[in-house]
Amino acid sequence: MKSTLMIQRIQTVFLLVSLISAVLIFFFPIAWYYGELNTIAFYLHQLKDSVPDSKPLYNEFFLYPLILLDLSLAGASLYAIMAYRSLTKQLKVIKFGILASIILIAALFFYYADHISKTVQATADYEFGVFLPLISLVFFLLASRSVQRDIKLIRSVDRLR
Repeated sequence: MKSTLMIQRIQTVFLLVSLISAVLIFFFPIAWYYGELNTIAFYLHQLKDSVPDSKPLYNEFFLYPLILLDLSLAGASLYAIMAYRSLTKQLKVIKFGILASIILIAALFFYYADHISKTVQATADYEFGVFLPLISLVFFLLASRSVQRDIKLIRSVDRLR
């Protein structure tokens, strides 16, 4: 019986690491904000206030764009792993993943972290979760390089025939 996953290709391993980092971002805090009135833990899917009986700072839809970006990042990784038979399709999906990673990183640092910091009036104390989108981006770039190398190898073999 033939396996549907091609683990022997290095870009599959890179894409798998990217997928794992996109999923792990839901479980690790991105930053902590220690303000005078409250202490906020910034997760990708929620803002957790450590002070009991405090009113929420933002409505529930505030973090939805981040969730959608991360889900598209994980979906791109998974789809690129499954699209191993068509290298051009895999490369296009990887490029979409790179773009989604860059947008997620920019949104985290330049909009959300800054906006929460101004609201709470505290500076961000970044945690491990902030590095996960960067890890995902690096492994998407490595996968892209490997796929491009495979495409180049296939074209050179086709030229020799």
